[in-house]
Amino acid sequence: MTEENELLTLLNKRIASVTNLIKDAGADALIIFNQANYRYLTNFTGEEAQLIVTAHGDRILLSDSRFADQIKAQAPGKLAVIMKRGDQDQEITKQLQALNLKKVLVEGEFVSAVEYANLQRLNPDLEFSICEELVERVRNVKDELELRALRQAIAISMASFKGILPLVKPGAIERNVGAKLDYLFKINGGEGPSFDTIIASGVRSAWAHGVASDKEIADGDMVVIDFGAFYHGYAADITRTVAVGKVDREMHQIYDIVHEAQRRGIAAAVAGNHGRDVDAAARDYINEQGYGQYFGHGIGHGIGLEIHELCQPALPFGKQELVNNMVHTVEPGIYLPNKGGVRIEDDVLINGQNPEVLSTLPKDELISL
Repeated sequence: MTEENELLTLLNKRIASVTNLIKDAGADALIIFNQANYRYLTNFTGEEAQLIVTAHGDRILLSDSRFADQIKAQAPGKLAVIMKRGDQDQEITKQLQALNLKKVLVEGEFVSAVEYANLQRLNPDLEFSICEELVERVRNVKDELELRALRQAIAISMASFKGILPLVKPGAIERNVGAKLDYLFKINGGEGPSFDTIIASGVRSAWAHGVASDKEIADGDMVVIDFGAFYHGYAADITRTVAVGKVDREMHQIYDIVHEAQRRGIAAAVAGNHGRDVDAAARDYINEQGYGQYFGHGIGHGIGLEIHELCQPALPFGKQELVNNMVHTVEPGIYLPNKGGVRIEDDVLINGQNPEVLSTLPKDELISL
């Protein structure tokens, strides 16, 4: 099977799954505004488009002339392409009125209140209904094409991390180390960072989202490095904590606690469990060791076309039953205010009763530089 035929086969499966959800909602069509979602259903990567998907599987992509050739090159299969020339809501309305529709779903997370009101005003004969994370429900389970992209994103991220370790030393500036890491993502074949690279050293390592700053790394610092590259639109997300020189005894101790908590969390990431089981396996151990109050965030989230999936109110990780080919992070941490913190994060593929850790950078021992 050629790459194009494989892509088209997978796109058709994705479309069929989404149309089933549209029918389950008693609707005739869905209007998609989220770039990740229309990319998932068309393979078009441009940043300006809307997609109408009907319950019969018809797709109408609305974009503009800047992307005409790109759409032709990227989007296979039967797809009606409309080049917008006027007001976006009126252009969408023209397409809706050309179809035999009664009820239309709209992505609630990605349409403004003004736009939603405009669509209702322009289409008084249609019933509109807000839906939450409909396409995302299909995206939660990765197909083979997606898994290949995720594995490559992770491989690029790991190679790039190894490339910056020699720079992590006393006197180095967090921002400079982060810039080199972001550069290596592209040099190694990625599309750049999948989020703002976190490099937090010393007391800043207790900041769970301590994006790289102008701080100098000092001898004795713990350094939390949270990083990931995009590859073909798919995001990796990995964290390692390294020690610069000899670190405080308690910081070394909490590293060991976090490492064991993560091991237990990964062991619980099996098909049939829920995200809350993964969380409890890690959190209970941290609580037992007396550091529960210093682990405030969730155990993880899904990854894919977006760096944070399976974490929104409609699809929280804790309530999600884990099924094969979901990919999510397991990232416990302990953060001691005004002292420092530790986080270890890996990307895990649900594989029956044998979770596969896709990110394989060393972590069994605290990395000392």
